[in-house]
Amino acid sequence: MSGSKSVASPGRNDEATRAKPGLVFIRPPKTASCSVENVIKLALGPSADYVVPAKTVQLGRVGALDAKHCFVRGHVTWNDAAWLVADPAAWRPIMTFRDPIERTLSHYRYLRQRASSPRLDLDNEPLIRETLARPLRDLIHDESSGFFNWTMPIQTLFLGSTLRGRDPRHPLPDETRLLDDRGEALRCALGRLDRLAWIGIVESLDRDLRVLAFSQGWPVVDAPHANRTKAVSAESAAFSELDPATRQVLADRVAADYVLLESAREIAAERYREMVETIGMVHNQRGESA
Repeated sequence: MSGSKSVASPGRNDEATRAKPGLVFIRPPKTASCSVENVIKLALGPSADYVVPAKTVQLGRVGALDAKHCFVRGHVTWNDAAWLVADPAAWRPIMTFRDPIERTLSHYRYLRQRASSPRLDLDNEPLIRETLARPLRDLIHDESSGFFNWTMPIQTLFLGSTLRGRDPRHPLPDETRLLDDRGEALRCALGRLDRLAWIGIVESLDRDLRVLAFSQGWPVVDAPHANRTKAVSAESAAFSELDPATRQVLADRVAADYVLLESAREIAAERYREMVETIGMVHNQRGESA
């Protein structure tokens, strides 16, 4: 891995062109993706002209993409973006990973908090009503609930299955929870890990963001963490408690995500080591030439 020239911030003038392949965020919900997106925006500059909405990608609107676009945002699955990432010279996928049980807990608590938002979240309203009315342990066991869809190995499905998003704010299609061949989805996801231009792990996100900045030639910016789920109220804490038996049910259900997470951790750690070695070599070469 080697450093590169800084990216010209697209949209600052009509002549600005993309200096390197654009980034497509393969983005399951509640995997610290907003923090990463904020860092990317800081690195690219104040203009929003470089951003491509997820819906554009999901609809395959090739004509909507031009040289100034260099970042796809939104909850995009691999297969939503397949027509882009098939050309790595133009677009490269990135992804963050999180402990799957912690991701589920965070998603549940986030939906409960959305109920107090001054703006009514119509797209998530059914899920919000469920999470307000029912403890997480009930939703984990109830296959008829909308939130049950989100207690699947979502990270594996976003990266490895044939899942395609609809409007990314809506619950996943019902067939997601009926997917029988989880082993095939995991096999595909593991095979695609090396195709990810960058991997971030929530527990080591500041470290991994240094790798992203280095690979893109950006200044180093730590994750702002401004979007972390707010302090959990006593009521929310009680509603999101999981007894050991239910936690095990959830762990079994998201087992593929744990396998994927371990492989992603290894790759992220190796890429960090490669960055450190490269920086050391550059410093040594400069010292010898001085």
